[in-house]
Amino acid sequence: MVMEDLTNVDRTRKYISDGLQAVKMTFVQDINEINTAPRYSPDMVYQHFGEEETIYGYADLEVTIHHSAQTLYSYINICYSSKAKNDNGLEADDIEDKLVHIDVRPNVLVTEKGAFNQKLISQKSFQPYGEMVHKFQSKGKNFEVYRVTEQSEDFNLFLERIQTLGMFFIECCSLTDNTEENWLHYFIYERCDTGDGDGSTIAKVAGFATLYKFYNYFEKVRPRIAQMLLLPQYRKSGIGAQFMESFLRDLRATPEVFDVTVEAPGDQFTFLRDYVDCINCMNLPEFSPENLKNGFSDKMRMAALDKLKISKAQSRRVYEILRFRQTNKKDKEELKAQRIDVKRRLYAPMKRSERDWKRLNLALTQEELRQAACGEMDEETKFSTLTQMYDRLMESYQKTIDRIEAHPKIF
Repeated sequence: MVMEDLTNVDRTRKYISDGLQAVKMTFVQDINEINTAPRYSPDMVYQHFGEEETIYGYADLEVTIHHSAQTLYSYINICYSSKAKNDNGLEADDIEDKLVHIDVRPNVLVTEKGAFNQKLISQKSFQPYGEMVHKFQSKGKNFEVYRVTEQSEDFNLFLERIQTLGMFFIECCSLTDNTEENWLHYFIYERCDTGDGDGSTIAKVAGFATLYKFYNYFEKVRPRIAQMLLLPQYRKSGIGAQFMESFLRDLRATPEVFDVTVEAPGDQFTFLRDYVDCINCMNLPEFSPENLKNGFSDKMRMAALDKLKISKAQSRRVYEILRFRQTNKKDKEELKAQRIDVKRRLYAPMKRSERDWKRLNLALTQEELRQAACGEMDEETKFSTLTQMYDRLMESYQKTIDRIEAHPKIF
């Protein structure tokens, strides 16, 4: 019986695939590129295959999701050496069903290769939606950034396709109801020559950002970044920072915008945002090295808000990063002053009552608030906790500083 059970376990394991390894993506312009186009792995598949991110029912599984590079229609190719039988009530996963939700399938998924080829041919006439707000060159490539506020049926379907793709890369990504007028979208495209010899060009999707405009007093709005995605083929090249700076410049030039905030940012987004905000604040006299040594001030906060639309909490974080950058680590007194300055902010929640916590949300990130929820701790434990929090924070700050040193300009 034991040997038989072990055999069954081995047989079952054979048909379990790691979704992050099995699933690959391409972005193609022509049907002939399907076999040769670079393959990219998703960052996550838990929205499709559950928390374990595993696919059951196939041995040697390979799933390739081909996307039309301009319009983002999908064609899925599934290969495997064998498929599990329906034993013990276990059925092989319906991969297409799990990858593309039934509600969006007619718009997103093309099931026949011939039909996908027609999508590739027709996409040559695709033109970006909205209004171009910025264009730039990066490493020999041309990029254009567009602001979109329209609610046309064609655009809504296009948005649905890119947000479906976003579920593979953005934590808790979901489809937005674009009939709500407060949504604002930015798209970045690579402008490429068609190769036809007549000077004609096409626009390949490189990424997008979705924001929601919350009302603020005095007829102002506070746009909150809900989603931001740079497609994998454009990563690790500085384009993400250039895209963010492009749409932030557009928002800064909009009189009704009070500040720009972020909804539940992940680590990579926080790293990107810190870099962009630090580069910009370094150009403000209020954030000069001498002023940084004197501590965070209202002048810093107001300069960051008025000139860069940076919120109070983020401007404080930028100040801490830039002060740490300017601190002479070999000067014990200077380093001690910097450390006390940060720890004083981190310590605040430990000595406040519950009714003050809402106010502290303006000063601390959600992670810092969770870490600081230790009002019942004794002083020794509080000291240890503060030291750990400070060390982790400086480690993350150093990553941003290293990027600043390597790339002191965004463009």
